[in-house]
Amino acid sequence: MTSSFTREQQINSIIGKRQALAKKLSYIRQQLISLNTAIDQMEQRREEIFNSTNNETVRFRLLSIELDRLRQSILTEEQNITRYHSRFARKTLNIGVVGLARQGKSRLLHSLSGLDSNAIPAGPFGHCTGARSTIVHNPALDPRGEIYFYTKDEFVRNVIAPYYSELLDSSPPPATLEEFESRPLPTLPIEKQQSVSARVKYAQLELYKNHLADYKPLLSLTSPKYVPIDTVREYIAQDDAAGQRVFYNYLAVREARVICAFPHENVGDIAFIDMPGLGDTGLVAENWLLSALSNDVDIVLFVKKPSGLGEVWKPQEIDLYDTTRGVLPELPLEMWSFLVMNHVRSSSPNEDNLRNCERLLGEKAEQLKFAGSVIADCSNPDEVKELVLQKVLDYLTQNIERIDYLYVNSLYDRLKGLQNQVKSEMQKAKEALGTVSESTPFNFNSFNRLFRDVIKRVYSGFEQLTKELRDQREIPDASFQEYVSRSQENAYADSGIPSIEEIEDTRNLLGGYKSACEYYLNYNRTHLTQHFESLEEGLSRSVESVKVQLAEVLRNAYQGRLNHLSSNIGTSFLRDVTTQLGDQYPALHPAFEMLIDFKLSYQGFFYYRLRRHLDYLTPDTGMAELSVKPTAKEIQDLLIAMHKIVLENLKDELLYWPIEINHAIFAMIEQFVDKVLRSENALDEWQSFYIENRAKVWPENFQELSVNNGLRWQWLEITERVSTVNKSILTFES
Repeated sequence: MTSSFTREQQINSIIGKRQALAKKLSYIRQQLISLNTAIDQMEQRREEIFNSTNNETVRFRLLSIELDRLRQSILTEEQNITRYHSRFARKTLNIGVVGLARQGKSRLLHSLSGLDSNAIPAGPFGHCTGARSTIVHNPALDPRGEIYFYTKDEFVRNVIAPYYSELLDSSPPPATLEEFESRPLPTLPIEKQQSVSARVKYAQLELYKNHLADYKPLLSLTSPKYVPIDTVREYIAQDDAAGQRVFYNYLAVREARVICAFPHENVGDIAFIDMPGLGDTGLVAENWLLSALSNDVDIVLFVKKPSGLGEVWKPQEIDLYDTTRGVLPELPLEMWSFLVMNHVRSSSPNEDNLRNCERLLGEKAEQLKFAGSVIADCSNPDEVKELVLQKVLDYLTQNIERIDYLYVNSLYDRLKGLQNQVKSEMQKAKEALGTVSESTPFNFNSFNRLFRDVIKRVYSGFEQLTKELRDQREIPDASFQEYVSRSQENAYADSGIPSIEEIEDTRNLLGGYKSACEYYLNYNRTHLTQHFESLEEGLSRSVESVKVQLAEVLRNAYQGRLNHLSSNIGTSFLRDVTTQLGDQYPALHPAFEMLIDFKLSYQGFFYYRLRRHLDYLTPDTGMAELSVKPTAKEIQDLLIAMHKIVLENLKDELLYWPIEINHAIFAMIEQFVDKVLRSENALDEWQSFYIENRAKVWPENFQELSVNNGLRWQWLEITERVSTVNKSILTFES
């Protein structure tokens, strides 16, 4: 990007590109779902074939196809797609803030956002933040808090059940909130009482249990709940400003969003995420941290406030860094993290920590790597703006597209690997049932006798259908005529003519009878045409009816015998045949494609003819004139008269429409039959097509290796379907 763009424009451009990518990811996820569905169907076919054959070679080959492994791989990538989509669908660039307790996270967020501890909790003791919150820059909205609560089911499933799974695995988790409330909490098993971590988490579960009455009503509220910005603390903090543990609402809160205008110019659509760190509020907070880092954060700020007397990198800080690094293995953490050393200024050398900030920055390179690091007084908004915000936003705008490129590339590589995995298994599937048995070689003379009999009946069937359509050309199509008659009846019965009172109201609204008359002429014209829109459906049904008859000639067991090629009928059957014909049949394939695409459109075929009769309901034609001093009754009479004239003039036109479509349908079908019966090489191509599909057409004459031919072709069909969906997964460039 050039320097002529403001940072706000740069960020908006980045978000726009990301959202376009999110749409593509949604499509890919849908393809993965379709792929999984097809593999489920393949599993059913495999079981049917396995149970229908005694051939051990076939059975062994079927079992060697690793469908379960494919399903698991697809599920994994579907979950990955969801994670990627969450990142790119966002309308903000998100900056996460993490750190241990008492390091200055809240002070930093105060300085970045301009908010105080009523919206971003800070306190004098220990851990303060109880629920994850996102602080969004949006000058267009009034400042407010949006509180999202768990539902009762979500709370039991996502909050309480994980504690039981990790700590109380011998006790089933409660199924409902009422069960959690009424059942005594099981004792922590003796073998886990030696673990400090387990005891801390169990204490958190006890907190949920003992204070359920304090927050239970919130689990029934509709989300979000909008609250004044100065009351947000009551929902996300563990204690009040004095450090007293009096708040328990946060136990019911899934997430809070704080909307405000940041006190900085040209920052664009950004948001800050305040996350409880490891150990802040037990197991749930750790899950929050991992989920937010994985899905919701573009760059993370590690905040550390060294002591003025001396400081080292604490093991908990190393653990936090390692946890964060493991969340996105596709991206090196040093590409999307900053270290903020919180500088405490003081005249006392024992309290001022600048020297220890500088020393720890020098020591961190051996084990902790960041995209950048700064020393700043987190309580000083001006210093935070210059040393933290500007530097982080500059880095983001210059590097986020490169980071996203690497991130998406890793997804592309995994999907490519999945495609190859599916391709390999489908190759095994195609070979699983073996080929034509060598003990029953192809007998061309036998085939030729069968083919001549079938093709003679196909020719005869097509010719007979063409003759019937030729004879019916001057006879109205009965089905379509019903649609026409119904449209006429509806147009007469539901004229849309307004009452005298409605005309008077419209005259008062528009300021004159002439304006009211013009309004109703336009309205009635539109209203009348709507009655004829159902002709579109009538045309489709008439065309489809003929396609069904054509398809039946090919499907019929006495004529074309192609019913085993597809279980569909009509256009769907013809489309399946066209797919199997492919480009290697240059005479037949284009003819079938032309037939499939053929349709009669009401808009293109009849509407313009209807329209030329509507001038009587068009104000500018002058056919509907009022007297010098019109009344509502005169307008109503005029509308009735014009409506009647239009419908009377249409009668002769409508009588011919059901005949005309028979002419159009006959012309199309005759052209199709000429192409598939009389064009050069047509007969040779029919012969080749029947040779290729002989086992489907005459299974009793051309048996194949140990498997019922119906099952064999169903197996090959589902194998091809899986392969087709698999090819469509990657629809974007990396």
